[in-house]
Amino acid sequence: MDATESPAGTAVHPVAKASRYRWVILAVCWLAYTLIYLNRTAWSVVAVDASHSIGLTVAQLGIFATALSIGYVVTNIPGGIVADLIGGRLAVGISLVLAGILTFAFGTVHNLGAGIAIQVLIGLVSGADVASFTKLLSRWFPPRDRGTAFGLYITATAFGSVLANASIPALMARVHWNGVYYLFGVLTVVVGVLCWVLLRNDPPVAVEPAGQAEPGGRLGFAAMLKNRNLMSLAAAGLGMQWATLGFLAWGNSLMVKSLGLSAGKAALVMVIVSTTAIGVKPLVGFLSDRMRGTRKTHLMILSGYFVVILVVFGLVRHYPAMLVLAPLLGLGVYGYTVLTNSTVPQYADPRFVGGSFGFANTAWQLGGVFAPVAVGAVFSATGSLFLSFGVLAIGPLLGVLLLLPIREQARELS
Repeated sequence: MDATESPAGTAVHPVAKASRYRWVILAVCWLAYTLIYLNRTAWSVVAVDASHSIGLTVAQLGIFATALSIGYVVTNIPGGIVADLIGGRLAVGISLVLAGILTFAFGTVHNLGAGIAIQVLIGLVSGADVASFTKLLSRWFPPRDRGTAFGLYITATAFGSVLANASIPALMARVHWNGVYYLFGVLTVVVGVLCWVLLRNDPPVAVEPAGQAEPGGRLGFAAMLKNRNLMSLAAAGLGMQWATLGFLAWGNSLMVKSLGLSAGKAALVMVIVSTTAIGVKPLVGFLSDRMRGTRKTHLMILSGYFVVILVVFGLVRHYPAMLVLAPLLGLGVYGYTVLTNSTVPQYADPRFVGGSFGFANTAWQLGGVFAPVAVGAVFSATGSLFLSFGVLAIGPLLGVLLLLPIREQARELS
């Protein structure tokens, strides 16, 4: 029998057999999240072609991705709160329909200002999506199965990126870059409606007891900020995401500029690293559900491993060795994400999972804001691959230390 810690520090036990409909919930959340990542990756594929019709310079190619990220980070917490207030089903349905309409509209832009405005709006209306998925999965899957569920669900990020790179070039040959956004806009609206039809906020019988009423406001802000486990997880996740998002932003350039690799060779390393995520995430989640010990312990092990593999990879100078190490690096880059995402519902008040995840995810995304700047500064000053990877390794190293204050009961496995 599983036992996990509630926000108050007491054990929470599943109270009923989980409904089989939970797999439908998981499949719909996965489909929607895959499409979301397909949309978010689309600009990187169409940017060069689109820049001619919009009139962008090379320096401006990344500005739309930045605009979307700004809007998304700003509404992570409000979006999570909305999911808590109106339910994940309605929140994600509204989010996807609005994002679909705006995605379609982006295909009509012909100037920089309009493009930036629409991308910011897409980010703003998308703040509730991941928090809603997290809330829904935590409602339908008992704690003993959440690692497996989140491991399968988070493969959507890798599938979305692969689909974007595999399908968009062929689509552009037929319908140009505008047509890609028209098509994805319509698909997003359709999936939003599908979410409204198929998703359910609650299972027939709760998989864990409901949270007790807390004084200090219906949204639980005070309780969230006083929750040591949640605050530690948010801070540690920021350190881990520092390394992941910093590596994804700089990996290709570091290998090309420091080692003189061709762009194609560097890209192959990155493809292997990213493709590893498809198998690594479900495996980590499955094993975490079935291994003794706490999620905290599992996270500390993975975060420590991430430090070691970054340092080792930074020392390598031979391309064949990089190809051999790439899958092992993929485990470090992506493996922990299953546990950070699936552990938020364990530490949060069950009524406020959306807002709690929004808070944690906002902290994690900040790693992607600051890490690329730090790595760029170090590499610019030293030209050293090892020192650049050392800067990345500081994040998960701090993550190990920041996880120490967490207090969590070990789970007993039957």
